[in-house]
Amino acid sequence: MLEILKMQPLIKDIDLSDTHIMCFTLNQIPAKAMDYDHSLCISLVFTDKKMISHSVIHYISLMLVALEDTQDFALQLKGDYWWLWYRYTLDERNDIDNERQRLSIKLDRIHTVIQMLNSLVATMNASKTPLLSKYKIDASRIVL
Repeated sequence: MLEILKMQPLIKDIDLSDTHIMCFTLNQIPAKAMDYDHSLCISLVFTDKKMISHSVIHYISLMLVALEDTQDFALQLKGDYWWLWYRYTLDERNDIDNERQRLSIKLDRIHTVIQMLNSLVATMNASKTPLLSKYKIDASRIVL
């Protein structure tokens, strides 16, 4: 599975110091992946823990659980950063080129979701009024 990641154009600065963990950057965002043979768990730095309130994390977590397309996602606080995890399961009916292309599309979408969530966090932190009650955010429009 890690071999498929190595071939991705968005991935740079690969570190394979552990046999089952690969550290890298995805469009300049620190990331890592863990190989579980049948699936690959990919994690990207989401935001600094000081930049986001507990209520915003709670809202994002609920959104990830509520949407069917984001059920393979989770948030983890590790050190000073929130990490966004994604589980990618290999479809054994596809050949390696199709899997590589499928993963490339997912990585691009994950990067887009992180950018969108970071802009949401920045907007919420900059506002003096509670954004969650003032504006309706159509989370169903996120497609992964």
